[in-house]
Amino acid sequence: MIFRIVSFFCLSFLISCTSPRHEILGTTYGWSGPGTEILTDAKINKLRVRHVRLVREECSSGFTEHLEISGEIGPDSTAAIARLLPKLGKCYTSKTDYYSNQVYLSSGGGYLSDGYALGNLFKKYGVQTEITGGQKCASSCAIAFLGGRWRKMSYDSELLFHAPYIPNGLAIDCSDRGQVSNLKSYFKNALGEKNGDFLFDRTMSYCSSDAGWTINADAAKIFGITN
Repeated sequence: MIFRIVSFFCLSFLISCTSPRHEILGTTYGWSGPGTEILTDAKINKLRVRHVRLVREECSSGFTEHLEISGEIGPDSTAAIARLLPKLGKCYTSKTDYYSNQVYLSSGGGYLSDGYALGNLFKKYGVQTEITGGQKCASSCAIAFLGGRWRKMSYDSELLFHAPYIPNGLAIDCSDRGQVSNLKSYFKNALGEKNGDFLFDRTMSYCSSDAGWTINADAAKIFGITN
C-alpha cells in the first residue's frame, strides 16, 4: 500500500513537471501547463507566424486567441496576417464587451510598405500589439507596431526606429521626400501631433540600415508610443 501511494505521488509530480510549456516566438517568455493550443504554425521563407488559443475562464467562450510573428516583414507577412486576423476568436466577457486580440512582434524589419500594411491591418481589427520580454521590433516592425489600438512592451524588450532609405550603390539614400512625407503622416495618425512630430524627428536622425533610435518600455511610455 505504501509503495502504491508513493508511486501515485511520483507519477503526479512527473506529470506536473512535464506539462507542456508554450514559448512565444522570438523569446523564452510564455506559459507553462495545459491550456495552450497552437492552431497554426506557418513557416514562409524568413517568416514564422503562429495562431494560438489559450484557455481563459473569464471569456464566455472559455478561450482567447492571439498571433505571434517572428522574422522578416514583407509581402508574406502582410498576406498571412490579412488571412489570419479575421479568424481570431474573441474573448467576450459580456454580450458587448471583449478583450482585444494580441499580436506579438519579434522582427529585425523588412519592407516599409509592408510595415504600413500590417499597421493598417492591426488598426482595422483593433488588436493589441505587444513586444514581450527579450523581443526586439525594429525598422518596419516598429512601424507595424504603431498600428495597434493598444500597444504594450515588457520591461526588457526594445523598439528601434530609423529613417526610410533607398539602396544607392554601396551606400543608402534617406532623402526620398515621398517616403519621408508618408512616414510623418503615419506617425501623427498613430500618436497625435506632438508625439508624432517627436518620433519623426528622432527617427530621421538615424540614416542607417542596421542601427537606429532604440528605446525600452519606460522610454516608449514617456513618449506616448505605448498606451
